[in-house]
Amino acid sequence: MADIGITDTTYPKAFLAQMMAPFRGHHGRRRSLGRWLADTLIAVRLRLVWLFQGRRIAITTRDPMRVQRRLLARSLQRNRATSFGYRHGFETIRSYEEFAQRVSVADYEVLRPFVEAEIERGESALTDEAPEQYARTSGSTGKPKDVPLIRSYLGALRRIQQTSVAAQYRVCPEAFSGGILALVGPAYEGVLANGKPFGSASGIVAGSTPALVREKFVIPAPVLTVFDSRVKYLLILRLALARPDVTYLGSANSTTLLTLIKLYRENEAVLIDDLARGTFFMQDQVPPEVWSAIRGRVRAQPDRAAELAQLQSGAPAARIADLWPSLHLVVTWTGGSAGITVDALRGELSARTRVLELGYLASEFRGTFTIGKNAGSGMPTFDTHFFEFVEREKWDSGAPEFLTLDRVRKGVDYYIIVTTPSGLYRYFINDLVRVTGFLHKTPLLRFVQKGKGVTNITGEKLYEAQVLAAVRDAVVAMGRTPRFVMMLADEQARRYRLYVEADSGSKPGAAELAAAVDAKLRTLNVEYLAKRESERLGSISAAWLAVDTGEAYKQFCVKQGQREGQFKIVALAYRKDFNFDLEACTESC
Repeated sequence: MADIGITDTTYPKAFLAQMMAPFRGHHGRRRSLGRWLADTLIAVRLRLVWLFQGRRIAITTRDPMRVQRRLLARSLQRNRATSFGYRHGFETIRSYEEFAQRVSVADYEVLRPFVEAEIERGESALTDEAPEQYARTSGSTGKPKDVPLIRSYLGALRRIQQTSVAAQYRVCPEAFSGGILALVGPAYEGVLANGKPFGSASGIVAGSTPALVREKFVIPAPVLTVFDSRVKYLLILRLALARPDVTYLGSANSTTLLTLIKLYRENEAVLIDDLARGTFFMQDQVPPEVWSAIRGRVRAQPDRAAELAQLQSGAPAARIADLWPSLHLVVTWTGGSAGITVDALRGELSARTRVLELGYLASEFRGTFTIGKNAGSGMPTFDTHFFEFVEREKWDSGAPEFLTLDRVRKGVDYYIIVTTPSGLYRYFINDLVRVTGFLHKTPLLRFVQKGKGVTNITGEKLYEAQVLAAVRDAVVAMGRTPRFVMMLADEQARRYRLYVEADSGSKPGAAELAAAVDAKLRTLNVEYLAKRESERLGSISAAWLAVDTGEAYKQFCVKQGQREGQFKIVALAYRKDFNFDLEACTESC
């Protein structure tokens, strides 16, 4: 518990120290009275939020199933008269066991007709309370998923986000002393047939950040609506470079942050010139309404331009740490395949910049928020969502046993099933989470990988997490850092083909890479070892990828309909299902 610090809520010295920390100027610069007052109010507000929510967490985590049972009963009672509730007999359900018997596990496509009935006919199909807006995300069929958000659920998400931000402040108060560079999707992207708005989940969540904290955001919301990703990122850079006082950097996907610094290096001279003259070289490609909203921020700053020009004259390429020397905290996904790019991101940061896990967040629901310094300390949002779990092996074998929060075990991987206040009942999102520990009687969760990141050619049942661990160990031992990884299962050839993009520099031959990864996988997966030794599974072949292949693959997927802000690379797939030509991107081509 000391690692999480839930009980540390009543120490006056700690309170004063954390409250006063942000008031010190950056590198001796004095602050205005207005800014000092704003920072004081933020410190007090976030400290008070944590005092209240920390006590509530300390109490409810002692008996999470009491909270879960009440939550489920309330949802069934409220929504008994809906189309879904009537069809499944919500009115007569009295226990979780009855709920699990009446309602089958479903994905979005099963629930889509109910969502469409709400949108197209105004029917109370899933919830008695009408949705206020929708979070849009990619659908498995190519048609987007519009996830309903009712008012009470938005309120719960707002509380979760405020608690999360307060926990971040508790871990690193200095991060809130300067500008906040938050890179999220647009909260508003359009209107559906029922007149309700839709947008990205990350933008909606960011909009729930306490208003005092949002005032410190470096990037105005209209910028996030720019459709052309290159124009958008360069405009973000232009605005952010004007703020040397950035202390907090947030993005769900760390590849976005690596893209930013890459774009800076490619356009360094022109961006510095823009800062000196108060211009933006791509202004003609910025929508007029967006330019109107930011015109006052694009002003001449010759002193800042001179600072950056001095960096340009140095031998090493500028890093994120050089552009924003006061950066204290980076909040991003660190689990699953994101760990690969986080390793690369750390090379762009100073040693004192902390990297904190964002938490398990999907468009359909927010599963956890980080409450402590431990990267695995994700607190499930059990007072908002009803959780069920199935052990990975039992689900994959077709014999699932559904477990509630009180029946999971530390160190075990589970598929997660969730029931949300907005009508996703027993929703299967194909995500695997691991129980990393417990706070009192409440399990702490960490996202492991998408369930799709599993392949099986000859019975080896290879998992994405195993591939990532093997590649990371092998490539790091070679003195390089992996930036993008894809392992493709070739069922016809009964072997795997590995592709790796690493940072620039000399690398050993691809055969050596394949042998190192193969050796590591033999230690991580006994079935893989057996199949390789019996030669039922052929040896791995490998190829080094050209620089920026990972970014090219990401943009390819975005053009195919995936949402950029929610893009997650699944690093293990079947060749027959993979439609991007990696062979054309190998270094030998």
